[in-house]
Amino acid sequence: MNSLVRVLSAPARWDWRNPGTLIRIGILLAVLAASASAFLLRDQLTPAQAGYGGVALASLIASAGLIIPVPALGAVCAGAIFLNPALLGLIAGTSESVGELTGYFLGYSGRDMARRYRLYNRLESLVRRRGWLPLFLVSLVPNPIFDIVGIAAGALRYPLWGFLSVVWVGKTIKFITFAYACKYSLAWLTQVFGL
Repeated sequence: MNSLVRVLSAPARWDWRNPGTLIRIGILLAVLAASASAFLLRDQLTPAQAGYGGVALASLIASAGLIIPVPALGAVCAGAIFLNPALLGLIAGTSESVGELTGYFLGYSGRDMARRYRLYNRLESLVRRRGWLPLFLVSLVPNPIFDIVGIAAGALRYPLWGFLSVVWVGKTIKFITFAYACKYSLAWLTQVFGL
């Protein structure tokens, strides 16, 4: 955990001419703006809008935070009971893919701290050799190492649109699968127990 904090710590001086710095700050501001908007508009939203927006926000924060534990899968599972599972999975997959850009840009702007760790070196080697396949497989299943793979992809200068495309497909499949599984498992359980 301490090593991750060192990797994510802010530099002593910000280089405002560096596009990576500006993009990271832009992503942070977008997350803060989405949070503030949701808070300020909470009385004007219908339950369906709040549900979809809440899942989008939970997914974005869960993937962009790197160390903030936000249960995006739990939000999708709970939302699937009342909302459209396919749309819910699409929204969660899209917002979580956008949130993964924080790790990508962290790797793009510099990987020197991460190179000290064996797990990072193994994952970077895997991304270098196999390209999109490790990105897809790691985004397809819930796991805590996606951030490291995202940092490796950024450090290897994996094309941004290729990164987003592969991650979006994997995460959207994951969330749609979980949304339908939660919806139908709850229906099955209520039928079995007669609730």
